[in-house]
Amino acid sequence: MENKVSVCIIKTDPENRFLEKTLQSLEENQEFIDEIIFTGFENELPETDLEIKTLDLDSENRAFLRNQCIDNASNELILWISNSTELEDTTIEEFLETLEENDNADFIYGNEVLTTLENDEIVRNFHDIYGREADLLQSLAIENELPEFGVLSKKEVFQKYGKFDENFDEFEFYKYVLDNIKDLKMKLSDLSFTTTYETTRFIDTSYNSKALRDTVKKYNWKTDLFPSLNWNSNENLALTTAYSLIGQQLKKYHDYYNASEYFRKALMTFHNKHSLEQLVESYYFMGMFDEALKLVTEDQGFSKEEIQEIKQKISQTKSLVENIEKAIEEGNANEILLSAFDISQVYQGAPIYNILGVINFMQGKTEDAFRFFYKAVIINPLDDDIVKNLADVSKMLGKEDKVIKLIGRIFDQELTSV
Repeated sequence: MENKVSVCIIKTDPENRFLEKTLQSLEENQEFIDEIIFTGFENELPETDLEIKTLDLDSENRAFLRNQCIDNASNELILWISNSTELEDTTIEEFLETLEENDNADFIYGNEVLTTLENDEIVRNFHDIYGREADLLQSLAIENELPEFGVLSKKEVFQKYGKFDENFDEFEFYKYVLDNIKDLKMKLSDLSFTTTYETTRFIDTSYNSKALRDTVKKYNWKTDLFPSLNWNSNENLALTTAYSLIGQQLKKYHDYYNASEYFRKALMTFHNKHSLEQLVESYYFMGMFDEALKLVTEDQGFSKEEIQEIKQKISQTKSLVENIEKAIEEGNANEILLSAFDISQVYQGAPIYNILGVINFMQGKTEDAFRFFYKAVIINPLDDDIVKNLADVSKMLGKEDKVIKLIGRIFDQELTSV
């Protein structure tokens, strides 16, 4: 086996906390490495005997970083890792052996061990999807089926099907696979494991949501996305189920605005209590309490007991939010922040994230305020006050473009301002 690889280290962790571990693991695989490319700067590298080419790129756009790696890689095989990835000493050799045995594969991927911020280890064993790659579409959550780093690819793939979509600063790998899944061959190196170190809990799920919404527009629902639904027997029921399944996945991405759109479509196609409950819950988390209450009636199919229970829950949460807002106005922001964890156990809707943003801003924690406002907008982009809060803070931090793109993703529009 004479093949070697270009290793592309994508800088995803600004602090490079695990870069030394990454490089040490590459030293153990050095026999199979042709070159190493790091998207960051030379002065960020720890002491190492490895020869590393730095691209000196100051960007958080992972798609852009990957594309720059493609342009700079001299080898026909590219191993994608991050600066928080650690290989086993046999990882590259096993990848190359798997490719040799399956030479028409475009991507080789291994299993993953995720080391959390608390140093807990979560093992992710993936399925081998070789020969049935299109089945990934049916999961509606491709990120659960593949790792994004610790993946070997042929450079010719990007010459055939194009490079990574730079509108997807994050979720770029999964977007690429979703867009080209019918043309790709992907093989699991089943004995291989890579370790990924968790560096943040803040994930911009608006990219996940946009990728899913693009996918359901691109592919055939009957044959590609939901072939197991009984389309021939009752097409309206099948369509309603499909709408509801998409809505539920969008809820997991905290995109309650677009989720509510799919639940409404489900109800319009075939009125059912499940979709109605999901719509009520979407409004609840968006902080649209009055709109949620309007749907909770006997005419809509709820029993008197259910109406009482749901209305009590919504009313109590509405009062909680109003009381917190009043407490902040009265100067008790510190007390609210101290009890933030307890509050979040009760309700994690847009109003709470907005409140936490306000408190952090009042305390001079502008970056933290930005993240809370950002999450609030993902949950409810219709609330003008929340959007204004995010827009105002983004101007202070020079992140207006990031907010414009966020709103554009949620509404599927090209925007120039917010």
